[in-house]
Amino acid sequence: MTIETITLLENTNTVSADSTYAYSDKNKGAGYHHGNDGTHTAYYSLDSFIGSIKMQGTLSQYPGDNDWVDIVDTELGYGDDSSAFSANQSFNFTGRFVWVRAAYNIQNGTINAIRYNL
Repeated sequence: MTIETITLLENTNTVSADSTYAYSDKNKGAGYHHGNDGTHTAYYSLDSFIGSIKMQGTLSQYPGDNDWVDIVDTELGYGDDSSAFSANQSFNFTGRFVWVRAAYNIQNGTINAIRYNL
């Protein structure tokens, strides 16, 4: 049962000069809502995208920079101009993460939206 749909990022095309990640704001995960079964669905909408996107979660109520972990099987990465990618892609993942955020690196193109349901 979906509690809510959250938009983590919209209409972003700021190109990174290197391979470092930028991060969306943190938002409540399934672990924040007691009684939720831990199921999330992440959705990425991309236009001519080259770079990398992944979801991250934490079990910490007050997370610091080192409290975040990459969520398995949520990463998309595209390497060069010949592989620019335009698509809508979704991923399901399970975890009692208190907070969830998106990590992204844009080399070219636009992230139209990153959303998730919990």
